[in-house]
Amino acid sequence: MAAAALLAAAVLFSGCRFGREENALVYDLDAVPVNLDPQSAADAASRLVIQCIFEGLVTARDDGSIQPAAAEDWSVSKDGLTYTFYLREDVKWENGDPVTAADFVFGFQRLLNPDTDAPDAENYFGIENAEEVAAGQMEPEMLGVEAVSEKELVIRLEEADSRFLELLDQPAAMPCHEEFFAGTKGRYGLGAKLIMGNGAFYLNSWPEDGNLSLRPSQTYHSASSVTATSLLLVVPKEGRDSKLQRFTDGTVSAAAFTGMEYMELSGGDYTVLENGNSIWGLVFNTQKEPFSNENLRKALFLDADFSTMEPELPEYLERISAAVSPGIVMGEGESYRELAGMPSLPAQDLAAAQAARDQALQEISSESLRAARLIVPEGEGHETYFAYLSQIWQRDLGVYLTVEVLSQAEYDARLQSGDFECAVYRLSGDYNSPGSVLSAMEGGLYGCSDPAYGELLVRAGESEGAEAAALWLQAEQMLFDQSLFLPLYRQSEYFLLNTGVSGVTYDFYSRTPDFRFGVVN
Repeated sequence: MAAAALLAAAVLFSGCRFGREENALVYDLDAVPVNLDPQSAADAASRLVIQCIFEGLVTARDDGSIQPAAAEDWSVSKDGLTYTFYLREDVKWENGDPVTAADFVFGFQRLLNPDTDAPDAENYFGIENAEEVAAGQMEPEMLGVEAVSEKELVIRLEEADSRFLELLDQPAAMPCHEEFFAGTKGRYGLGAKLIMGNGAFYLNSWPEDGNLSLRPSQTYHSASSVTATSLLLVVPKEGRDSKLQRFTDGTVSAAAFTGMEYMELSGGDYTVLENGNSIWGLVFNTQKEPFSNENLRKALFLDADFSTMEPELPEYLERISAAVSPGIVMGEGESYRELAGMPSLPAQDLAAAQAARDQALQEISSESLRAARLIVPEGEGHETYFAYLSQIWQRDLGVYLTVEVLSQAEYDARLQSGDFECAVYRLSGDYNSPGSVLSAMEGGLYGCSDPAYGELLVRAGESEGAEAAALWLQAEQMLFDQSLFLPLYRQSEYFLLNTGVSGVTYDFYSRTPDFRFGVVN
């Protein structure tokens, strides 16, 4: 928006901290949304907006429980392969049209249609014929999603998946109004008039590269319970005050902060939500020397002495030996860590570490070891904490890693391309499930390529409760036994509500706030 428009907005906000009307909320996006098409969206900003203006069959709460949303009830067959959903009678689109089972069928068909090129399509390959449809070997109409009636939807899976309900809360699983979609003529999701949702808010305006204005939808089935009267999503602008400054001066209603950012906050009557489900650890490029050699990786694990690092960690980082955070809550509200117990790292053994190193040096080139690089994303001080461990490895094993601190974009590109030997890596899921976290370490340049690992994840997905937890624990242990992920510490993340704001909740996995019940006192 033009500078004059920003000035005008500032005037509007000057009399009332977050907006010009009661319960008006303001939130900063990290980037300009690219596309609000739920089936095509890939960026975090777009997904956040989608979660505001659409509603799926169910919703996943931050405590791990699955609650009704567009579907008021559902049932699952005894073999776990058939899900039947019963839609609410009062669920409607923004224009007042009823949301039907056919709208969800069309959404799933678009998701798996290879022409859509949906980034999350693979997550739904468990649906009957989904992989064949995505490969262009079957027509989308052959997908195992059927509208039995206007309000009854059946989804058939090829194999049971206990996490399937959680996937139905993701943007990719949102419904699509086929007639409206066709009317956008290939521009669906690219503007305020080119998207229509069924959620608690509708997109009132979205000027090009400007702030998104959302309003409560009067056709939402629970419109009377929505307390937020407006929501302004502010896109980044060059020269704008920092996120911390905009929060502390009351410009925004709420904000998500890293631990380092949170440490800079002082004073203020803020409501603080905290989550510690991200584990930072070392991963190794197993596709090239020197860390394609398991003996060398094993040597580092056996000589991993964290005694000098641990006292230097700030309060938002906690030394922990688990590959998956203890904070994960499974679908029935049970703690994964309590159900599964803890995996174990190999005990420190200097003699065994040096023997493993000596064996590795006979199997790899000395040049590859001298040229080994560790890549680290900037901004959290990981290079400082790693230095304590690095000094021990250099002293005991003669192993030295050149540390490269990179911008997030360059770090991501290097990690994807394989232009690294070792990396400080954040292991965290997209949704509240051990399987979501552990699947990030399956195959690829630095994951576990052992077929048994993937089989464990599949079996865990088909199981529930303690049985699923035990299988996930076995997968965790494989990462340690094969020296693939060396956990460094758990990181706490924070979501803060500003002074006088209440009712806004936050999903730390999808990084999505729920603004519906926001109140400004």
